[in-house]
Amino acid sequence: MSNFLVIEDDADARKVLKAVLGTRKHSVQEAADGAEGLRMAESAALDAVLLDLVLGDMDGLTVLEKLKTDDPSLPVIILTGHADVHSAVRAMKLGAADYLVKPFTNEELLLVAERAAKDRRFHRELDALRSHVAGFHGADIFVGESPAVKAVEKLVSQVADTELTVILSGPSGAGKEVWARRIHALSSRRNNPFVALDCGALPENLVESELFGYERGAFTGADRARAGLFEAAYGGTLFLDEVSNLEVPTQAKLLRVLQERRIRRLGGKKDIPVDVRIITATNKDLQSCIKEGAFREDLYHRLNEFSIALPSLRERAADIRPLAMYFLKEANAGLKKSIAGIDTGALAALDAYAWPGNIRELKNVITRAVLMADSEVSSSHLGFGDAPAAGVSPACGGEIKDFDLKKAAKEAASAVEKRVIAAALEASGGNKVKAARLMGIDRKALYNKLEEYNIVM
Repeated sequence: MSNFLVIEDDADARKVLKAVLGTRKHSVQEAADGAEGLRMAESAALDAVLLDLVLGDMDGLTVLEKLKTDDPSLPVIILTGHADVHSAVRAMKLGAADYLVKPFTNEELLLVAERAAKDRRFHRELDALRSHVAGFHGADIFVGESPAVKAVEKLVSQVADTELTVILSGPSGAGKEVWARRIHALSSRRNNPFVALDCGALPENLVESELFGYERGAFTGADRARAGLFEAAYGGTLFLDEVSNLEVPTQAKLLRVLQERRIRRLGGKKDIPVDVRIITATNKDLQSCIKEGAFREDLYHRLNEFSIALPSLRERAADIRPLAMYFLKEANAGLKKSIAGIDTGALAALDAYAWPGNIRELKNVITRAVLMADSEVSSSHLGFGDAPAAGVSPACGGEIKDFDLKKAAKEAASAVEKRVIAAALEASGGNKVKAARLMGIDRKALYNKLEEYNIVM
């Protein structure tokens, strides 16, 4: 379904155009003159405009020029009762997508209108992908063969082709966006955009403008209207990573969107219909956030139509080696190298390591190792140094006295986390935002770790 604007001063003609487009379930807004059409175009998420060349209040070419100035990618189809080659040439030079001479058949109208709307969606998706997609596809990524992953994959296959909102929970670096893309790739929305937003990566005052867009003049610097991610993801999936980082006022707006399926741009006066599937992710316990007053309970229940808990890499240890080989192949391609493999010593070191950064850390370690290696990755290329093994508590000094494996792994992971955080802060000169970026986590997650480990900067 697409959203069209018809600018036509003949009421009967508008009625016919709306009826024809309605046979394909398209949404149609009507404007009786050029001025009204321009106002509506400023505040609506349009896939294309059908514009009569002769209007009562202004010349259609003037309206066309204004529409294309405000939104260069908006397809405008010129309608006219006069087969005037000169005006057709002028319209095309001004950026018209097509030109229909009355009378035209219903089939001609639908063909031209739907082709223009398809091009519009393509450009929206391309822009969204350029800005927000990391460059891989959920259907192609290797996810693992361990029982823990197979259980997740079963849940993903069950929920993928539904319209349920999904919460993916798990530690940072566990692959939440990979699984979100997997859900999208297996859904009926797979041919439409997948758009991702890290809710902790932007200052709060920018999150709303990213999500909902804004109108010209909504704030200082808003010199033209801009569609938000809800509009960019139309017909597809919007992935909100670390959703617990949203401030309460933004949570209220998100709840309204989920309930009403409409958004209002910042500074806008009209609601815009949206058609997106929402997937969220968090590394926090949202129930605890609710008790602390940091997350709305009604939003939680609206988002939590289906939840999937992702295991840490240590909980799926059988996948460490296959994932390492997958990332080796990926790094070879990206770095234009031909490293043959990973030697037995390095594989043993990978198995023994605590992996506090989970899959994200494993990928970074292998990429660095491929860069450093000449022919084969060895343990010296991994950069672990004196990092503790997953099954040995650092307090033991190498002598194992406590045989509680889970406790030992937790202590080892904590020790590595503290060391990595300290190193990242040192490398970034104490800049917490840069340090968080180096570690692949958001700034709020870093602040929580600083408080947990009583690290003072």
